[in-house]
Amino acid sequence: MKKIIIIGSGIGGLATANLLARDGYDVHIYEKNDQLGGRSGQFKKDGFTFDTGPSWYLMPDVFERYFQAFGTSAQHELDLIRLTPAYKIYSGNDALTITGNLETDAQTFEAIEPNSGAALRKYVARSTETYRLALEHFLYTNFTSIKPFLKRDILKRGLTMTRLALQPIHPYVARSFKNPRLQQILEYPTVFLGSSPYSAPALYSLMSSLDFDDGVYYPRGTMYAVVEALVRLGTTYGVTYHLNSPVTHIVTENGKATGITLEDGTTVAADIVIANSDLHFTETTLLNPEDQTYPERYWNKKEPSPSALLMYLGIDGAIPEFEHHTLLFIRDWKKNFSSIFNEKT
Repeated sequence: MKKIIIIGSGIGGLATANLLARDGYDVHIYEKNDQLGGRSGQFKKDGFTFDTGPSWYLMPDVFERYFQAFGTSAQHELDLIRLTPAYKIYSGNDALTITGNLETDAQTFEAIEPNSGAALRKYVARSTETYRLALEHFLYTNFTSIKPFLKRDILKRGLTMTRLALQPIHPYVARSFKNPRLQQILEYPTVFLGSSPYSAPALYSLMSSLDFDDGVYYPRGTMYAVVEALVRLGTTYGVTYHLNSPVTHIVTENGKATGITLEDGTTVAADIVIANSDLHFTETTLLNPEDQTYPERYWNKKEPSPSALLMYLGIDGAIPEFEHHTLLFIRDWKKNFSSIFNEKT
């Protein structure tokens, strides 16, 4: 039985470990922290429980496909609830609630800007089509051939997809919506990805399909329930978890990974090594220069996503002005991003 080491216990690492263990491999995950989940962590204090990473459960069909591969379902493993309303936004003092029901939200748009209700329906229909194409032809391929690009519906939509890939999302949205608040609602997913709507491609408009069509879901017990469900599966299939075990080096021989070195100097041999750690860290810190695909000089030319200041506030009672998810948008949207990304205003 071949031994596989996975570096990092984020959701990607946990999910990969389960698939490999199911197929008969001896899988070991090495995690530097004292908790599994990577950035999808959990923090508890004084009776309060906080998600320290993702807080929205999107693309439910992807999770469902994964759990079905193990003979179970996302609903069974996670006890999902659909959030209604989906979220609330503030742009200055102006509040607006998105329900996750397209017809209701179209009426909300229409009350703010004439004809924007119909425009939202068309926008979401295009977003849903793009999302389904991405899901069916690109999400589950490793791009080792050009076959995904030669499917009939891809060729039919090829020019449109190319245009979406080459233009920023802001002008794409602005063609149909003039009100700044409505533009912010349709552009904010790119902000969640650490980018600017003035540079992120319009392909990310597919995210609006999830907001207005699929809906926003949440597992009871916080988002960490996803991590716990993956670990339950992994335990069933014999995955071994090593906490408090920082990896400092990937051992290679003739360009092939043969194991890892831990912070305490221990070397662990393996037939296969999979790094779920950040690509930049993996390439420039864990690998020898001769094994790097992307050396440090490559990364020096790249613009990283901005970091964030997170505050976890435990508050007794409800805050009537806030929903479970509340987004606060700055009024001067463009100036904000030009300051962060040095974009031209």
